[in-house]
Amino acid sequence: YLLAWTERVEGVGNRNYPVEARKRRLYGDLRLLVALRPDGTVAEIRVLQSSGYPLLDDAAIRIVRLSSPFEPFPPELKQKTDLLEIIRTWQFRANRLSAGE
Repeated sequence: YLLAWTERVEGVGNRNYPVEARKRRLYGDLRLLVALRPDGTVAEIRVLQSSGYPLLDDAAIRIVRLSSPFEPFPPELKQKTDLLEIIRTWQFRANRLSAGE
């Protein structure tokens, strides 16, 4: 589930990389928490550690919103989890986004 989620946000993020960040050559890393409900809807998005650039922080939040809703939890996850918190370091680098560990 997590791999599919990451691939989705990276795909959407790379198609919607912030134009202003490209123009200004802004790069940075931020830690983002995304909490998902079992139906795949977003319960919460929170920046845990800023990139230092509000433009990049806001872009990460926007990318999650554009990517949602996500797939519903698989049955085995749904049985154990009523809210899934995903915390990832988002890296905006050279016009590419990665949402790795």
